[in-house]
Amino acid sequence: MEYTILRNKHILVVEDNSISQMLVKHAISKFDALVDIADDGTKAIELAKINNYDLVLMDIFMPELDGYQTTEIIRNELKLNMPIIAMTALAIKGEQDKCFDVGMNGYIPKPFTTDILYNEIKKVLNIEEVVA
Repeated sequence: MEYTILRNKHILVVEDNSISQMLVKHAISKFDALVDIADDGTKAIELAKINNYDLVLMDIFMPELDGYQTTEIIRNELKLNMPIIAMTALAIKGEQDKCFDVGMNGYIPKPFTTDILYNEIKKVLNIEEVVA
């Protein structure tokens, strides 16, 4: 599958687990996107203040500021509208609704494939592929 429609998109990955960081970065590398990694919510907020991201991939459960709190600060204090997709290994009933309630735009349960990630990003960014 060709992932070129995401070429040069600037994506922030907020993930505290180093192995998950590597896996997500590897998947995104197939998209030819630019990737920044924040290993906690505080760093994500600092990066969001100085960069114009096309998308944020947000882990939900992190120490200090979790994904919900980080999203609320991005939305309510920083007043930023970049799309945020939740990534969580805890796929329990109501979790997806909670993500949308705090201002996230998409939801991906872990583990995920590159195609699942790509399709959710396309959906959230409202990108349609043109087949030649």
